[in-house]
Amino acid sequence: MVTARVTEVDRLVGLELGADDYICKPYSPREVVARVKAVLRRTALLEVSESIRMERETLSVHYRNRSLELTLVEWRLLDTLVRGKQRIFSREQLMDRVYADQRVVNDRTIDSHINKLRKKLHPIFEGDTIRSVYGAGYKFELPDAND
Repeated sequence: MVTARVTEVDRLVGLELGADDYICKPYSPREVVARVKAVLRRTALLEVSESIRMERETLSVHYRNRSLELTLVEWRLLDTLVRGKQRIFSREQLMDRVYADQRVVNDRTIDSHINKLRKKLHPIFEGDTIRSVYGAGYKFELPDAND
């Protein structure tokens, strides 16, 4: 968040509302770039559990001793679902997160990507991890309760 509001209360509210960082004006552009790089370093590797790991730089998911490379769209889909922590995402919400360039796609395109992702994930997880919730959307579920 970049803002001219500089009081401690404003900074606390901004961070509590979900900002990863809070930068007050005037600011150095180099500092902003450094802060963005720091946030990206923290988010490049997502540890879902002790046995599930996702890597943005290689578009891969690792589960126990197995690895799988995904397409960019598949990785964004899985990343969104996993970060949602059992939250149900509608097709529209997934389209907004997966297609950052705001291209126009049919909502059934998400269904197609989900089906392909399920097929790829099934062998490494030895089961289904993406659940359809009738009339609502999709959510990620860990393969077993120990993860």
